[in-house]
Amino acid sequence: MDNSEVVASHAVFGSVRADAILLDASEVAQILRVPRSWVYSHLSELPTIRLGRYVRFRRSAIERFLEQRVQGLASESRACY
Repeated sequence: MDNSEVVASHAVFGSVRADAILLDASEVAQILRVPRSWVYSHLSELPTIRLGRYVRFRRSAIERFLEQRVQGLASESRACY
């Protein structure tokens, strides 16, 4: 999928690229199904964008993070056998 492709709808901005929308910690916590405090305590592991004292996340970067974790777990489980 091309990053210039319109793939998301935003209430204020209308149709935008998926990477144009930044998520906050609460939204990332919902995606990961973890408490918001977990997101803040794992900022060094997560792909972040710092805006002064604010931390934001690109959804695509969070999805890549998850995929890498899943691939890592799969390779670890194969190494155990």
